[in-house]
Amino acid sequence: MNDFEKLWRNKIIHHTKIVTNNKLKNEIKKIEDLNPVSYSNKIINVLKDNTDDTHIKEIFESSACHLPHIKLERAKSVYKKTKSIVEARNQLEKEFIVDIKFYKDLNDNQLEFIIKNGWGLAGVYKDGKIIATKVPSQFHEYFETNNTLKKKYFYCHCPRVKKLLLNKDVDFDSIYCHCGGGFYKDVWEYITDSNVSIRIISNLFKGDNLCQFEISFK
Repeated sequence: MNDFEKLWRNKIIHHTKIVTNNKLKNEIKKIEDLNPVSYSNKIINVLKDNTDDTHIKEIFESSACHLPHIKLERAKSVYKKTKSIVEARNQLEKEFIVDIKFYKDLNDNQLEFIIKNGWGLAGVYKDGKIIATKVPSQFHEYFETNNTLKKKYFYCHCPRVKKLLLNKDVDFDSIYCHCGGGFYKDVWEYITDSNVSIRIISNLFKGDNLCQFEISFK
């Protein structure tokens, strides 16, 4: 088991205790399965047998990978001064453009495509909410293939379960992907210093071609 997997499992156990109770945490802790996919299925089944979907979503959102907060400081500063989600989003997009072009080795046309379609960290602002659509994890491979299943595989950001997407009849509970939504939850809660809520709009494991989240502010 690699370090990433160990860390993720520890986060799930920890947040199960925080969100629910010590008894359920211990039930999750008992699960022993080295395979990330079957382990995920087992914890989802145990959680569903013992608590409601609202708590399960919170556990997964709390166990997400996070962007280093140092990359959010300018957007946070803009929000502190203006109290404007729009202005903070605009600042976030400026920095995202610089980072993603270097990180993904994009040309100008590829970068323009991402921004035009509202993909990436900053998302788009609509009716008081942010609509965030993930950029393909393996960007160049995603656009080089015409195979639908491979496209989904190259799009997915989760190394734990993405191989499932190579199967035509994939059967996996998309509640798991609140973990991916937790990435955006952390971004905007840090920027605004207040709670936000996440709703999955589209999801690869529900048969969609993109992973898209709605971030609502309270």
